[in-house]
Amino acid sequence: MNPPDPRRAPPLSRRVVTGLLATALMGCGLLDAPGTPTLVSHRAGAGRFPENSRSAVIAALAAGDAALEVDLVLTRDEIPVLSHDAFLSRELCTHADGSPLPEEPVLIKDLFLAQLLEGYRCGGVADPDTPGAEVLADRLMTFTELLLLAAPFPDVTLQLDIKQDPVDTLDADTYAEVILAHWNAAMLSNPMFITATYPETLRAFEARQDVTTLRIWPNFPPGANTTLVGLGNELTRTLGFQELVQLVREADADGIAVAFQVADRAAMETVRQAGYKTALWTANKESELTLFCKWPIDYLITDYPERAPCR
Repeated sequence: MNPPDPRRAPPLSRRVVTGLLATALMGCGLLDAPGTPTLVSHRAGAGRFPENSRSAVIAALAAGDAALEVDLVLTRDEIPVLSHDAFLSRELCTHADGSPLPEEPVLIKDLFLAQLLEGYRCGGVADPDTPGAEVLADRLMTFTELLLLAAPFPDVTLQLDIKQDPVDTLDADTYAEVILAHWNAAMLSNPMFITATYPETLRAFEARQDVTTLRIWPNFPPGANTTLVGLGNELTRTLGFQELVQLVREADADGIAVAFQVADRAAMETVRQAGYKTALWTANKESELTLFCKWPIDYLITDYPERAPCR
């Protein structure tokens, strides 16, 4: 019997070939992957009621939504309120008497809570991004109110998206200290995790408490449409595994939340297998939700959880 020729590689077995093919197909989104993501109601379910509103939170809890994402901004007297931006939206908010807001931004950090509640209303103007949502004008909701409403629903996960930035808000340390103080005082048993765009924001929370943090990527400018239209070729490319891991490590975070338009399935799966949390935002079409419900990710964020087959 002649010895094997070292110049010839042994043939791949059928099992190995099948495994490699399956891995490739999963990366292309052609095969189902194990696991089902937790559906997160974006801005407390902005497809049903005004974003981040009291009505949206109540409806999401009553509907049995598995998780709620809300955005937090601090007022001048350091009270956390639910708002997607550091300023009042000129498109979605008005003065209390119904008159439009001025052209210059009305920054929440410049207003005491009493001024905010007495002088402004949001949600009474139809949101073109969620045309089927109810139109209801109301005061901004405080974080304390949210915690009181969530208390009877201990299984509901809360995603706290921290809208802190270096220019238009109070500093990251103040945000972390105040928001964690409110959270700890409520003594909820609900699962909770923190998301933010800026690494320094996440680090401020991590320095004070053992809390799960996910970095949001990419950083859309305020008011930008998340379809990525007009945001340039840099944001439309697919991110690979190494890039995602680097973004997580730069922020000393526990994971990453990626806009679905720039996410790659195989890369997201590999990041998760490396021990990091993964999330996709914000998929709203039924076809998108049907696809991403099969992805191996931890969280799937949407304005319309009722449309998802993995609900």
